[in-house]
Amino acid sequence: MQKVFIAIISIAILFFGCGKNASEIKLEKGTPAYQFAKDLSAKMPNLDPDKNMVLVSSKSFNLTVGGLVSEMQAAMGKNTSRFTGMPAEQMKGFIQSNAERFAERHLLLQAAAKDHKELSQAKLDSALNAVYQRSGGQEAFTKRLETQGVTIDFVKKDIREGMLIQEYLDEKVYNPVKVEEADIQQAYNEDKTASVQHILLKTQGMDEAAKANVRKKIEDLLQRAKNGEDFAGLAKQYSEDPGSKDKGGLYQDFGRGHMVKPFEDAAFSVPIGQLSDVIETQYGYHILKVVDRKKETQTLEQVRETLKQQLMRNKRRQAYEDFMAQLKKDADLKVLI
Repeated sequence: MQKVFIAIISIAILFFGCGKNASEIKLEKGTPAYQFAKDLSAKMPNLDPDKNMVLVSSKSFNLTVGGLVSEMQAAMGKNTSRFTGMPAEQMKGFIQSNAERFAERHLLLQAAAKDHKELSQAKLDSALNAVYQRSGGQEAFTKRLETQGVTIDFVKKDIREGMLIQEYLDEKVYNPVKVEEADIQQAYNEDKTASVQHILLKTQGMDEAAKANVRKKIEDLLQRAKNGEDFAGLAKQYSEDPGSKDKGGLYQDFGRGHMVKPFEDAAFSVPIGQLSDVIETQYGYHILKVVDRKKETQTLEQVRETLKQQLMRNKRRQAYEDFMAQLKKDADLKVLI
């Protein structure tokens, strides 16, 4: 359940429009971005560039089809065709998640600007030089970008914005997080690993009516498991998780932090041998049967530093999620796709 070229391959890059003017971004006919949006709209009609619908709204900015697709086009260059070939359901989930990421990053930039956060030119130059060195020099890097249809100005802006956000988050969110001795002791005494069988029915990209149908199916499967049907057999027949389906839904001896949180919470809290209720994650609906859990076998001193680092990562992740949730609430952010 993975910067400069990574940022090109992945399109989780900032929507740069400012203020309500972002809602006015409209793609021009004949441009690559316009054609890209038209290709996408064949499977997702609400991405029609001529309608230019608002995909994400907030108090301070709107993200339109024009704003989203123009940034996708700039980030991916000649690689846009890989997404127009997606199945409609997968495409919808992809667009939804990336529109939200664009909006989240815009909120973070607004917060950094409000806090008067700036990135020095020296830091930016240092980061760019490191990228050039890893790519065989500035000229080689620029040529490589050109073959991808991506401009160096776009990449420079992406690096600058990303570094600015990172510095802001370090100061406001991550650096204040502390791990106390009591936290380490508690973590040591908890179960270290869990083994579960599970069934997943996917809901990515579905509307509410379709999700309701899937919910009914997973509830029926849960009842069948409660009535004594073999869970492994049900998983092999019905689960849509390719990573575990053929093993009867089995995920064995995974540690904390390796699964999405609702799944992990159930795996480490449901009594061994019992079934969970229906669990919803970004992948869909799950039911779990807890097979086993194990304690730490090494001494506290042997694992102290590992536990401390793990706790720090988890606390920082939670701090970020809480901070982001508050930004969205304050901005009245809504994803409308």
